[in-house]
Amino acid sequence: MGLSHSSIYHSSHVRSVTTSGPVIVEPFSDLYPRLDIWDLCDNETYRPQFDLFIQSYQSIYDRPYEDMRSYYQVAGIHGLPYTAYDGVTGDEYEYNNDTDWAKGRWGGYCHHGDILFAPWHRPYMLLIESLLAKEAKQIALQYPDNEKEKYVEAAKQLRHPYWDWADEKSINGVPEIFLIPEIEINTPQGKKKVKNPLQSYTLPTDLSYPLEKGENPTDKPNYTIPNRAYNPFTPAGYPTVRHPNSNYEDQYDLLNQNVSIYVSKVFRPGLYQMFHMRNYLHFSDHGIRSDDTQIGNIFSGHPAPLEIVGLAHFASFERTHDALHTIFGGPGGHMAYADLSAFDPMFYFHHVNTDRLFALWQGVFPDSWMQQNVARNGTYTEEIDTVLDENTDLTPFRKTKTEFWKSSDIRYIEKLGYTYLQLEKFKGQDPKKLQNYLLELYKPDPHYGNRFFVKLTIETGKLVGPYSIRVFVDLKNATAQTPITSPHFAGLVSMWRSNNKSNSVVGTVDITATMERLGIRMQTMDNEVNVTTGLLNSTSIFDVKKDINIVPILINGQGVSPKETGVNKVEIFSFEHDKVYQNFLEENTVQHHGFVKF
Repeated sequence: MGLSHSSIYHSSHVRSVTTSGPVIVEPFSDLYPRLDIWDLCDNETYRPQFDLFIQSYQSIYDRPYEDMRSYYQVAGIHGLPYTAYDGVTGDEYEYNNDTDWAKGRWGGYCHHGDILFAPWHRPYMLLIESLLAKEAKQIALQYPDNEKEKYVEAAKQLRHPYWDWADEKSINGVPEIFLIPEIEINTPQGKKKVKNPLQSYTLPTDLSYPLEKGENPTDKPNYTIPNRAYNPFTPAGYPTVRHPNSNYEDQYDLLNQNVSIYVSKVFRPGLYQMFHMRNYLHFSDHGIRSDDTQIGNIFSGHPAPLEIVGLAHFASFERTHDALHTIFGGPGGHMAYADLSAFDPMFYFHHVNTDRLFALWQGVFPDSWMQQNVARNGTYTEEIDTVLDENTDLTPFRKTKTEFWKSSDIRYIEKLGYTYLQLEKFKGQDPKKLQNYLLELYKPDPHYGNRFFVKLTIETGKLVGPYSIRVFVDLKNATAQTPITSPHFAGLVSMWRSNNKSNSVVGTVDITATMERLGIRMQTMDNEVNVTTGLLNSTSIFDVKKDINIVPILINGQGVSPKETGVNKVEIFSFEHDKVYQNFLEENTVQHHGFVKF
């Protein structure tokens, strides 16, 4: 077909300014909690909210797709169609598809790989939440008089729920509400079975461009996953999918298997690390050095530090977020592609959860906040290497007709009219109590000795994502075909979005449980410490070159070498748990156990 890279990331559909006035993202006037999806579905107390929530989602699906308040337009803010939402262009900095993609600039509005990742998604979730709430209030008024009062109150309290994918309940797989085609709810006309809007979204117009024969949904039952360099094409009338098969149908068995394994091996270890990281830059950005300079950024001007500081070994909050995207969508699934992910309704449950985690982290470290850095990838309105701080406009989210929301505006969620029950539980208490609660909640295993980690340094731009880098322990012959059910599989680093701009990121995998499962010794003796360096001898526990195997895998399941995917260094380090507060890792106990370069 001769498609250029730029053509596949562009849409011919041009959006216009809404005829009903600019879209203003307004906070709620009353404070109510965002609920866990398990509670919203299963707790009878919240049944009226659930009924309204399902109907409200369908209502914004049904709006004309040209409407700026429709689901299609809201989903298109994140990535494709790479056109201006509601007239927000960035003026002279507006993304130009013909020239900017080749520079490595991202054409969606969302921020990834910089300090605005978490704050930017906060008004984004508030936007869809407020649209749903407005629909719910209108629907509530249509109920019979004997039910109207409770539904009006339910509409007032309705906030967008989240799915805590690191909860132990998720080991059993994805909540059923996201998988079933129909559900029974109580509507103003009585109980009805309705199409489940949380399972998928049907595209009203083409998304991306047709690819080679065999790589398009219309080629079913002979559909194959597209080449990694291209976004999958979704024709008008086709739904979003998860782990699609050759007939372009969801494979929920694979989805549930992946989620079940990654809860304990990726998600819980990632959050356990996150709630130790008090420095906002380390928490938020996978491109930050331990000396707080940004990898490859215009501020650096410092040599790479000779030794790692404190808990800066750990990968950022964003890395764990990336992993859910990759494994939920699977090969060919919308959630796995940054340009397409917001069209799958799961996106919003995932990102309300990431907002919850951000808010909980803020509760643990209330004095930590962002510092200045740069937009390494750029956005639709921000050029590459634009300086970012708490006063940067979070486009395209308008606070008023003349100003946009800023990170400084959305730092405290109570001012936006929502909260989370776990935050309320510890409100006014010592933040360390909340931290201890969260570390206990997400502790990946019961081990209280040393915790061991593999750290990967990865050069982006080698491949266009998404792809994953799996880590196996004591399995030299591990390949792309080695199942993640193997007892040697320790976890992965997900490269959800990577463009053709060279940069570096870090990722970590907690290998403690895998070492324990395989019987690899985790404690050391005094005579195993090098008396000159004070570090453990490289052979005292395991040999990085022989005992750690890195297996990069493309989204279509094909294996490639670490060098091809940009892995240039693998390191092993460990921390000891505090003797008094056993859930805490002691920063000053860090030990290095060797490294290998590619």
